[in-house]
Amino acid sequence: MILGTMYYQHRRSKSYHNMISRIKMKLGRMLGLDEIRWRSCPNGLYSVNFHRIGSMQETEFDPCVYSCTAVELDRHIRFFKQHFEIIDLKTLSELIKERKKLTSKFMCLTFDDGYIDNFSHALPILKSNNVSATFFIATGLIGSTIVPWWDKIAYLIKYHQPKTLRLDAWKDEVVYVNSQEQFIRSVLHAVKSCKLPAQAQIELLEQKLLHQNGYPRPEFMDWHHLNDLIKSGMEIGAHSHNHDILTKLSEDELSYELNHSKMLLETQLKSRISAFSYPVGNKSTYNKQVIDELKSTGYDLAFNFQPGINTSPCNTPYDLHRFPIAPGMIEEDIKRMFSYAKKY
Repeated sequence: MILGTMYYQHRRSKSYHNMISRIKMKLGRMLGLDEIRWRSCPNGLYSVNFHRIGSMQETEFDPCVYSCTAVELDRHIRFFKQHFEIIDLKTLSELIKERKKLTSKFMCLTFDDGYIDNFSHALPILKSNNVSATFFIATGLIGSTIVPWWDKIAYLIKYHQPKTLRLDAWKDEVVYVNSQEQFIRSVLHAVKSCKLPAQAQIELLEQKLLHQNGYPRPEFMDWHHLNDLIKSGMEIGAHSHNHDILTKLSEDELSYELNHSKMLLETQLKSRISAFSYPVGNKSTYNKQVIDELKSTGYDLAFNFQPGINTSPCNTPYDLHRFPIAPGMIEEDIKRMFSYAKKY
C-alpha cells in the first residue's frame, strides 16, 4: 500500500512538473523567448538517450522503443557537435572525481538495451561523425533467443488486435481508442505500474488472449558485435541482466542483476564496466538501496531516464539525468527541450 501511494504521488508530481514545463514553453514561444533561453542554457552535462534506430512502422515488436531513423540520428549528432563538447564516460568520470565546476556544455551520447540496429545503423553514423557513445546492455538479451517483455506485449497486441485489456492486478482496464501505438504505450504503463513481475503479467496476458504461436526472432547484438563496438572506440555499460524493474526485486535478486551483468561484460569484453543505466529509469525504479548496491558492486556512475541538465554531476553521480530522443524531433524541438529543462 505504501509503495502504491508513493508511486501515485510520484505520478502526480511528474504530471505537475510536466504541466508546468509545457506552460513555460508555451509562454516562452508566445513571448518570443525561445532563442533567448537557448542562448542562456547553463554549462553542465547534457546527456541524451537513444534506444532503437530505424523505422517504427516496420517492426513486429514495440514501436515505442524507436528513437529515430538513421537519417535523423546523423542530423542530431551533427547538431550536437555544433553546440556541445561530446565526451566519453571516462572523461566524465574524471571530471566528477576531480569535483570540477563544469565550464562548458558537455554531452554524453547513450544507447539502451542492445538492439542490433545500434550496430548496423548507429555505429556507422557515430564513426562517420568521429564521436563516441556508450551502449548500456542488458546482458540477458545478448545473442538471446528470448524476446523481452515489452516486445512480447507489443507483439501480442499487434497479433491478436484486442480492443480492451485488463488483468486483476491492474488498477484500470486499458481501452483502445484511435491508435495502436498509444494502446501499446498504455498497456506497457499498466505493466510497469503493477507490482507483479512483468513475465508473470505476460503469462496472464497469453492465457487471456489464447496465445500459442510463440514469438518472432529477437533482434539483439551478440558478443562479437559488442567487441566490435569497443574496437571502434565506443564504450559499454551495464543495463542489468534481465531488464527487471529493480525496486520490485528482493535483496538477492537485486544483487544478482547488478553483479552478474557487470561480471559477464567484464569477462567477455576484457574491459572494466564502470557505468550503469536503470531499466525503465523513472524515479520509482531505483532508490537508496539500489544506489548502495551499485556503489558496493563497483559502479562509478548511473543514469536515469528523466530529462534534465546535470549542472553539478559530481553531487549526483548515481542519478544522472538523460534527455530522451523521440521520433520526428527537429532542431527546434531539441533546442526547446534543453532550454526549458529542469536543472540538477
